Amino acid sequence: MSVRPERPLVPRASFVLAGEEVRQLWSFVHGDIMDGGLRRYLRGSLGLCPRHAWGHAVVEIELWQAGAGLRGGHQPFDVAVLHEDLLNHVASELGRRPGMFHRHPEAILSPVNPCRICSEMDGPATPGLRMGYANSNTAALTDEANLLDYTRRWCTETLDTWAARACPACTGEDADSVQDWFTGSLADRALLCRRHLLASGSLSAELRTMVVQRLTEIRRRLLRLIESMTDTGAPATAGDNASWIEALGWFAGWGLPLHLAQTGIPPFPRPTQDPL
Repeated sequence: MSVRPERPLVPRASFVLAGEEVRQLWSFVHGDIMDGGLRRYLRGSLGLCPRHAWGHAVVEIELWQAGAGLRGGHQPFDVAVLHEDLLNHVASELGRRPGMFHRHPEAILSPVNPCRICSEMDGPATPGLRMGYANSNTAALTDEANLLDYTRRWCTETLDTWAARACPACTGEDADSVQDWFTGSLADRALLCRRHLLASGSLSAELRTMVVQRLTEIRRRLLRLIESMTDTGAPATAGDNASWIEALGWFAGWGLPLHLAQTGIPPFPRPTQDPL
C-alpha cells in the first residue's frame, strides 16, 4: 500500500476545523481505541497526520464535557491513551539494534499507513445527509470546537513546562535557523520533533539513544496524566499536564501550542470552504 505525503504541519496561525473534519474526529473519539486492529493500524500511521492529530485533541478537549478525576471534562484522555502507546512503540523500535533482516531503526520515523481521518475525508462521497455521531449536530459542534477555549487554557497554563522542550526547528524564525538545528550538537538534535528529526539526516546510535530517553520520559509523565484522569488516580503535576502537548508536539509538530500560547485570544473566523 502506498502512503501519500503527510498533510503539512499545523501552521503557527489560526487553526479552523471544517465541519466534516469535526464529524469524523468526533466519531473517532467515540471509537474503540483499544481495538487490536485499530491499534496496529495507528502504530503504522504513527497516529494521525499533523493537522488531524491536533484536531483530535481539540475536538476531545473542547467537546467532551464530563470525565473522571479532579479536572472532570475537557481533558485529553483518548489522545493521551493513543500517544502513550505510540511513544512506547517508537521508543522500542528506535532502541533496537539494526539487524540484517529488519529495517533500520530510524525507519520508524516514517508512517507506513495513511492518516485514518484523511482516508475517510478523501473517500468517495456518500449520497444523502451525512449525520454526526449518534445524530449529533455537526455544525454546532464545529462552532464550539473552533473556539479553542479549553485547548488554549491547557497550552497556556503548561507553557512554563513545555516551552523549553519544544522542537527548536518548529520555533525557528527562518530557514537558516532551522538548518542550524539540523547540523547542531546531539543535544540540540535530540530536541527536534519527529518530522524535523527525520529531515535532519541519518541518526547515529548515540542520538537514537538520546531520543529514546526523551520519549520514555514523556511517556512516564503521560502515564501519570492518564492515571490522574481516573477515579482513583493521584492529581497530575504541572509536568504531567504538559506531557500530552509534548507527545503531540513530537509526533505532529508544535505549531498549534506555540500559536495558542503566544497570541492570547485571537479571532478564529469560519472558513469560506472546508480547509484541508
